[in-house]
Amino acid sequence: MDNVILSIEQICAEFSGVSYGAVRRWIDAGILAPVQRGTGRGGRLYFRRGDVAKLLHVVCPVCGNGFQRATLKQEFCSTRCRQKAHRLKGKA
Repeated sequence: MDNVILSIEQICAEFSGVSYGAVRRWIDAGILAPVQRGTGRGGRLYFRRGDVAKLLHVVCPVCGNGFQRATLKQEFCSTRCRQKAHRLKGKA
């Protein structure tokens, strides 16, 4: 696992398509937990780069190809794989 520690601002700069608001929503939903907190009220939150990468980079369960998610709800790499999964699910 990648143990490099990043702040929210650094996450937004390093991972394209990730906004400050998206990271805050992940924290509020319990999807992403800080590993370290800055001192004082309103201190910065720090996260492992590997934890963020696991949220964004996944493997398609149908074809096995790796892909970067556009949203956290995205499970499949393409429409074709999504449709194939639903067809297979209906036959089972």
